Amino acid sequence: MREATSNDKKRIIDIISTSFDKNKSINYVVKQDKKRGQRIRSLIEYSFFYGMEFGKVFISNDDKATCIIIHSNKKRGTLKSILWDLKLVIKCIGIKRVPAVMKRENLVKKNHPKEDFIHLWYIGVDPKYQNQGIGSDLLKEVLKEYSSKPYYLETSTLSNLPFYKKFGFNVINKIDLGYQLFIMKKESYV
Repeated sequence: MREATSNDKKRIIDIISTSFDKNKSINYVVKQDKKRGQRIRSLIEYSFFYGMEFGKVFISNDDKATCIIIHSNKKRGTLKSILWDLKLVIKCIGIKRVPAVMKRENLVKKNHPKEDFIHLWYIGVDPKYQNQGIGSDLLKEVLKEYSSKPYYLETSTLSNLPFYKKFGFNVINKIDLGYQLFIMKKESYV
């Protein structure tokens, strides 16, 4: 695993966009029209920016898997992030979807603690290489990076629950948004 650079941006967007194409949570946020695929890519580009600014973006050494994490204590509103938020509304969400997406974000944030934590925002494996242990290897390395802090994540994919549970994540809440969004937490090692 290595920390991503701006040169990895296209590959990371490709991996996450394809691996999350059918994800209920992603498709809840993204305006559903003939530009859906482009809109998903815009959402992942936004997420890449946030990871680079307020966390870290990792990519496997073989460029087949990637992970975006956010440090809760580093995330803040800046002029740059506000401009990215506006771009996200225009290119991805659509004005009419903003209230629903804001409601979703507020419900998720209610499950996050006040103290510092690591938000495992995305972890994805190129679909051509899934089910080969690549995602597991990447997640093991990411979890070692910040073993003194708790991790939080959300998943709408029921089949992902056993995967995360084997790494010590537990479901702490479930939110009904017309689909089930599972909030999961992993305690720190310390």
